[in-house]
Amino acid sequence: MNTETRSTYLPTPAQQPGAITPDVTPDLREALQVILDDMFLSIGQGVGLRASFEYDAVVWVRNHFGAKFLRAMQQFGNRWEEDRVRVTAVSSMFGERVVRHAAGKATIGLEEVRKAAADIERYCQLHAVRSGARGRVPATDAATGMIAGYWCTWDPKE
Repeated sequence: MNTETRSTYLPTPAQQPGAITPDVTPDLREALQVILDDMFLSIGQGVGLRASFEYDAVVWVRNHFGAKFLRAMQQFGNRWEEDRVRVTAVSSMFGERVVRHAAGKATIGLEEVRKAAADIERYCQLHAVRSGARGRVPATDAATGMIAGYWCTWDPKE
């Protein structure tokens, strides 16, 4: 898939109400595409051959998490090298959750990915709170956001 086609997957305000929509640099755009590609590979590993995704479900996942990843990178910078292992592990867990929500169906639709996303976001939030409570980071909003969960939950209040 060429870069022009892939760049259309960047979330727009219509796709993600309240999304931060500043000037996205080519470097940030490329980093986001790499992260999303890696995320989808890991989701695929979690799903395996048990089911296939409907097109609208793929687009929703890409737009939903793409917006969150973009906002996190705009706030904290591109920490992909440091956080890749955690994000891909959570993506694989997302694949497992989506299969569970599909309950044996051959295809995974929008309803299943939305439920799995809610599960994963709850997991990330709980993980961030537990890690903060163990004293791994100072108890500040910014520090809490730097824990693995910020990739899938980052949604700053405007």
